[in-house]
Amino acid sequence: MFNDNLKKYRHLKGLTQEQLATRLSDILGKEYKKSNVQSWERNVSPKLEVIMAIADILDIPEQFLFDDSSDAINKIVSKEMPNVKNLVEHTKKIPLLKGYVGAGSAGIIDNIEVDKYLYIDVCLVEKAYKNKEIRALTVVGDSMVPYVDNNDIVLYHPIEKGYYNFIDGKYIIETINGVMIKNLKFKCNGDIVISSCNKTYSDEIINANESQEYLDIIGVTVGRLLKS
Repeated sequence: MFNDNLKKYRHLKGLTQEQLATRLSDILGKEYKKSNVQSWERNVSPKLEVIMAIADILDIPEQFLFDDSSDAINKIVSKEMPNVKNLVEHTKKIPLLKGYVGAGSAGIIDNIEVDKYLYIDVCLVEKAYKNKEIRALTVVGDSMVPYVDNNDIVLYHPIEKGYYNFIDGKYIIETINGVMIKNLKFKCNGDIVISSCNKTYSDEIINANESQEYLDIIGVTVGRLLKS
């Protein structure tokens, strides 16, 4: 539930209810008190602008504050946008897997265990994948800046093991260095170039003869959720 998530991430950030209220007041230019935070943690829904500011203060994606019920999002958004009909049709429920995907750091994920569910606007997903299976992973590291940074979330469509479609793009891959998000370029001779968006990181070339043994493509990146 929203109230439980707010309390959880406020504690993780090390903020008291009064401190959170003070920061909200500074950001939104409107006075908030400890009693406001207490009411939200008792299951009173704040406005969207407040939710966005809270997520910014707690340094988490806004989706982390929602529960896995579409009713919760409908309840909050309908207050702000009463003319929006059938909000669920515009959202997609996706699992945020436990673990993380590396971007300059070694990542590790559990392809089965779900940390929580996120509800995202389908506009955040590439058109070709809107009706396909989508999963989410938290990013650790800065090798893919400016596409995604540390603690951002990447959305991906899982790919059957050993299947390559030979289209250059951003992929979730696994090598001996762990699970990572990287740019892949497929060469005509069968070689694969692994690169980062952050050019302080060097490219790596996987020889065609060793690609199947060294590289496993887990999924194709189809969107992202930025923390700011």
